[in-house]
Amino acid sequence: MNRIPHAAALAILILLLAACGERAKPAEEHGHDHEHEETEAGHGVKRTTITAAAARTAGVTVAQVGPATIAETLDLSGRVALQAGGRSQVRAWFPGRIVALSANVGDRVRRGQVIARVESSDSLQTYSIPAPIGGVVMERALNVGDVAADDAIYVIADPQKVQAEFHIFPRDAERIRPGQAVEVRSLGGGAVSLAKIEAFLPAAEFDTQTLVARATLANPQGVWRPGMAVEGAVTVAASEAPLAVRSAALQRMEQASVVFVRNGDVYEARPVQLGRQAGGWAQVLGGLKAGETYVVDGSFLIRADIEKSAAGHEH
Repeated sequence: MNRIPHAAALAILILLLAACGERAKPAEEHGHDHEHEETEAGHGVKRTTITAAAARTAGVTVAQVGPATIAETLDLSGRVALQAGGRSQVRAWFPGRIVALSANVGDRVRRGQVIARVESSDSLQTYSIPAPIGGVVMERALNVGDVAADDAIYVIADPQKVQAEFHIFPRDAERIRPGQAVEVRSLGGGAVSLAKIEAFLPAAEFDTQTLVARATLANPQGVWRPGMAVEGAVTVAASEAPLAVRSAALQRMEQASVVFVRNGDVYEARPVQLGRQAGGWAQVLGGLKAGETYVVDGSFLIRADIEKSAAGHEH
């Protein structure tokens, strides 16, 4: 369920309670805003009235009851890594002395751009070395005057060619398949990307006995950097529910799950029978009809307002 910081929630609740105090004048002046009617089963129908302005101030949001796809997900953890084709080591074609270098660490280079010139030790001819891929220079191991042989002169990485690598525990491996959708998030939640599970590495990690699953990431803005820790939510099953509400709407009152249905400025606690719950949705088996308007964010404030009124009636 959505959470509001304690201080903000307290301030909002004070506003609501103040509004309720204003409503608690004699019935002949304002009428009853809170109702606790008795049904045939003897249970109270719990309602409260809150103006549209007060609801907006409290951050109350609503939605309509209707069909939804309820997706079951598994949480994953992993890191961003370069794809196999996203990294290249630049070496001399023939051993010789480096006579020119035109790129430094951090520079962005184009594929085919000349980045080094080497004088061959055998022919004494000077030849140019172009960048094999476009990307960013990550390492520069040699300098002008050094002899280039087997060691790499440069290491270039293409920041567009990255992937998420997730560690899958054995108990979950049978439920995850290539092609399944996965939502990838940075740890702070600032970056989110949708991808698909593509392949598992054929061997398990020796220390953890986990499998590694890969998912290619679109990275036009460069927000995904190799080495970043990421979280993932992979969809392992999905089904259609004829009626569903957001999980954030659910509250508990008198040992029952309730949803607050809005009709104008009146909010009524409606007991509901629930089915499957996953992916932020809850299937509704009874208690609500399609098209009814219900509270999503701020449902706990509505509950507090009703319960405060009920306590007042008991005294």
